[in-house]
Amino acid sequence: MRCRASPWIRPSLPAGPRFPTSARPRSPLGSRNLWKNPIFKNSWTIGVGVPNVFALPSRMFRCMASSGSGDGGFARPASTDEAVAPLPLYSWPDKQRPRVCILGGGFGGLYTALRLESLVWPSDKKPQVVLVDQSDRFVFKPMLYELLSGEVDVWEIAPSFTELLKNTSVQFVRDSVKLLRPSDHFRREPGECTGGVVHLESGTIIEYDWLVLALGAEAKIDVVPGSAEYALPFTTLEDALRVESKLKLLERKRFGKSSPTIEVAIVGLGYSGVELAATISERLKNTGTVKAINVQTTICPTAPQGNRDAAVKVLESRNIQLFLGYFVSCINEASTADDSSGTVPDSEVDGDHKKLILDLQPAERGLKGQTMEADLVLWTVGSTSQIPRLQPPDAPYVIPLNGRGQVETEETLLVKGHPRTFAIGDSAALRDASGKLLPATAQVAFQQADFAGWNLWAAINDRPLLPFRFQNLGEMMTLGRNDAAITASFIEGLTLEGPLGHAARKLVYCLRMPTDEHRVKVGVSWLTKTAIDSLASVQNAVASSFPPQTPMGDSGAATNPSSPPAAMDPHSEVAFDFLPYLCQYKSGRIHRPGGSPTVPAGTDPATGVVSKDVRAGPASVRIYLPPGATGKIPVVVYFHGGGFVVGSPARPGTHNYLVDLVARSGAIGVSVYYRLAPEHKLPAAYDDAWAGLRWAATLGGGEEPWLLDHADLCRVFLVGCSAGANIAHNTAVRAAAPGALPDGVTLRGLALVHPYFTGREAVGGEAALGPKIREYMDRTWRFVVSETVGLDDPRVCPFVDDAARKASAGIPCERVLVCVAENDFLLRERGLWYHRELKASGYAGELEIFESKGVGHAFHFDLLDSEQGVELQERTVAFIKK
Repeated sequence: MRCRASPWIRPSLPAGPRFPTSARPRSPLGSRNLWKNPIFKNSWTIGVGVPNVFALPSRMFRCMASSGSGDGGFARPASTDEAVAPLPLYSWPDKQRPRVCILGGGFGGLYTALRLESLVWPSDKKPQVVLVDQSDRFVFKPMLYELLSGEVDVWEIAPSFTELLKNTSVQFVRDSVKLLRPSDHFRREPGECTGGVVHLESGTIIEYDWLVLALGAEAKIDVVPGSAEYALPFTTLEDALRVESKLKLLERKRFGKSSPTIEVAIVGLGYSGVELAATISERLKNTGTVKAINVQTTICPTAPQGNRDAAVKVLESRNIQLFLGYFVSCINEASTADDSSGTVPDSEVDGDHKKLILDLQPAERGLKGQTMEADLVLWTVGSTSQIPRLQPPDAPYVIPLNGRGQVETEETLLVKGHPRTFAIGDSAALRDASGKLLPATAQVAFQQADFAGWNLWAAINDRPLLPFRFQNLGEMMTLGRNDAAITASFIEGLTLEGPLGHAARKLVYCLRMPTDEHRVKVGVSWLTKTAIDSLASVQNAVASSFPPQTPMGDSGAATNPSSPPAAMDPHSEVAFDFLPYLCQYKSGRIHRPGGSPTVPAGTDPATGVVSKDVRAGPASVRIYLPPGATGKIPVVVYFHGGGFVVGSPARPGTHNYLVDLVARSGAIGVSVYYRLAPEHKLPAAYDDAWAGLRWAATLGGGEEPWLLDHADLCRVFLVGCSAGANIAHNTAVRAAAPGALPDGVTLRGLALVHPYFTGREAVGGEAALGPKIREYMDRTWRFVVSETVGLDDPRVCPFVDDAARKASAGIPCERVLVCVAENDFLLRERGLWYHRELKASGYAGELEIFESKGVGHAFHFDLLDSEQGVELQERTVAFIKK
């Protein structure tokens, strides 16, 4: 088959004969000239209605791909009567224009696609571009550390590909690459146009004319015994969210305890290790220690001297222990036997969490081996290319690789021996003028994408290709929320440090965001946050310019010039520490560790549950509809936890929990976005919760189609976790008022999961916690509520007096389920107390109690698929279906 015009134009599809499956040869290909085989010159069909009229190499490889022998022969059906199943083929919209497949949506892949889109093309030569990535989000990886510090939100540094590409002609496919079968290395007759095929994990096959390999590298975690089981990498958004979740879990377990402190071990002190160490140490402050291990005796050995000096200064000023000249030989989980030997004095920490033991061996003479304890191990050394495992099993060296598994390329970024395949980013082994491999950094991939896009344009338009020349623009690293280091290559010896370096780094990264639209959104967001912080700083500076008034008779202390009041940085001086949720500084700035990661509403691919965000009167809700909903089904109104100060229905843990609950129960879910303290103190959250319930009870004001079609208002349930359970109880109390809810609405049940209640007097095992816990509970309660009498407030102590007891007994719910966790040291006793007191109050409905063994507070958001998580979820589902 010949191309009619230029080599990038696909031929028209001739109505060739079907190739009989029984006649497919099975003999090895050997040295036969496949191009002269008349079989290959005919078009045939794979299955009914699926024409296979691809050019020679891809057709050959498609046949080979169906063979399990790997001997280069074609598959033979078991019998001549056996039907041939059609292969799922990616459908290109145009049969004539060139087809460009880009594998990998990082800096290299996405920016190449956008570069192709920005170029001016002849109308008949503008390529069709498909971008394939296993994630649905582009991740600006250099700023993953800011997720841990709470400085950025997920949407800012991880926008969805759909959002970024919505105004382009680039098509996005979320899938993983399974196999590469290039054919552009074969000797071909003039006019042959196909570059090869790509097999995806879903089974889809993409035939292309041009291929861009931008798959990047994966973290190599299985380096030493135990590293794969116990260490976490930090290279993807999923890794960052997993680390954030682990840190929050550790912070929660240490809540209210002075010891032991949190211990985080970081293996490797390159850029990633140093940035992690600086960020996490700043987050933990005095509640934890970072232990950083490096096989070399210097940190960031490839960094400019200015960046290295700035990093050393920051690491030495924080609670970080450096173990230089050591490597980790193994990682184990601490056991009881370790405790008895005295090596690990406190390995067991709160339930199912155990200390990890790292065995350190010296890499330098004069050092002795030692062991190290850690609660969390982060692994930042080593990476592996994805290309070797994608090579065809019958042609494992079809793509030339170096010893690291990277693709060998020409200066033009073309893969050696493959005139239609480009490789960029971490996938490519490109050397500079001195013969040194270019580093696997974002700026290298960013620049290569620009050249790859241009060279694709040049190749398609028969123009000469440009050799890639890397221009080192300098190096940047973050060292905390208000600290960074930048060394510019064009000004020798210049290093920007501290807040100035931090601001410059964010400005540079904002300008490097993928699209103009996203650039503006991020810039506005960051500028707004900076303005708020600056305003708080100015207000504090004005207030501090006036000397504090002193009482009469105490003027000596005020007028003595030898003892001026110590000046404190309002941005670093803590006014209120509400671990693990937030920290308020005297400048007025609120810092929420980990930020507010969110997931968009939409269709959950695993369960089929559909969700959307809608207004609910003065509040907002995320509503969930189970797949295949028919008829009338229950309505679950849900209130998330977070101490009244963090969280939202869009938070990953909350969203995933609701998706699972709706899928299992078959109910409509309504999750309320309520306002958070301290910006909006209680009763703001109570009012928003009530608005959400009223909205559901009125079928969305008679306008929400999901509720109109499916809501059974005789089966409404209130469900909440932690602070959300407190909100659910108070909402139920409010619903007891005459006429509070429309006629026909029945609150069938109230499910309280690990409810947040307290009181001035300790109950049950709370006495063992000591008076400091009661003081802390009083402080935190007063922090989130506008007016209160303290822990005797009936909203947080619902049986404090006869009036509160009567109100609680009168909740209009037919059934109440109280769930507690065995290792929830702060709230377990209060949950049991609520169950006892409600039973004794004269409540007329049914009461249930359920306890999860061996787990802590709100464990199910991190361990939803665990045995205890499934058990808790099934108990809640049974409560709804009863």
